[in-house]
Amino acid sequence: MSHPIMSRSKDEGFVFSIIILTLTELVGLVGLVGNGIILGLLSSRIHRNNFSIYFLDLASADFLFLCCHLVIVIPETLQQHFSFPHYVYDSLLALRFFFYTVGLSLLGAISMEQCAATLWPSCYHRHRPPHTSAIVCALLWALCLLLHFLSYGTCGELSGGNAGIVCSQIGLARVALLCFLLVMMCVSSLVLLLRVECGSQRRWPQQFYLITLFSVLTFLFCGLPFGIYRLSLNWMKIPPHYYCLSILMACVNSSAKPPIYLCVGKLRRLRFREPFKAVLLRALGDEEELGEGGEILDTGPVEV
Repeated sequence: MSHPIMSRSKDEGFVFSIIILTLTELVGLVGLVGNGIILGLLSSRIHRNNFSIYFLDLASADFLFLCCHLVIVIPETLQQHFSFPHYVYDSLLALRFFFYTVGLSLLGAISMEQCAATLWPSCYHRHRPPHTSAIVCALLWALCLLLHFLSYGTCGELSGGNAGIVCSQIGLARVALLCFLLVMMCVSSLVLLLRVECGSQRRWPQQFYLITLFSVLTFLFCGLPFGIYRLSLNWMKIPPHYYCLSILMACVNSSAKPPIYLCVGKLRRLRFREPFKAVLLRALGDEEELGEGGEILDTGPVEV
């Protein structure tokens, strides 16, 4: 016969898991719709400015992360009440953290490049290679893919978790990559904010650094706990409540960027009924395509 206190504790934990699961699914579905809209709008304007490819890849990483997250969160949250094929479960775990790392890497690249564009605007526009954004995005995807193939395919979840010196080194490399990206992202965002606010000349569109600042803050408060949970999972015991909150916050992090674009694009605008496409173009710096009333002009392709 089970103790009534223990039984009540299990019931409360189950109810808490159901609440977190429901909120995660609802937020994730909204995020899928928002990132899907961003993908549809940016796919036809990928060469409008230097950052369009970054935002397109970032939306792709967030969209794919949410696709894996909304599926894997069900057996993760209801481990004692829901069975899932082991190989599918491990594959989704690997893919989810892969897209998470790609999103973090892209956000770090965006913040660092915007910092360089603000500190050295003349040198940046004069000496920047025309395909830097595409090359950087391709390298980041390839680097994250290589690191996760080594981690999950060689000594991680997909191989049964065989321990060894190589596996420890790969785990340390993942932690080092996360710490490096966090430091560079925070430093570049802080320098960007101080430069734009304290400088006498504001050469770079203000919407860009607002988007970067809000995206970085959202990741630090919402996305970082999930990364800490995943990287420390094999080294320490994680409290269940921290785990549940981390998966919900990770979903919020990947779903928050479209609302950020919308809010930034509407700053200092008195018109409330405006197409989302026009608001997005304004937020991403494509105001040359907008007429005085906010309508979208067909100006043709723009060379970067």
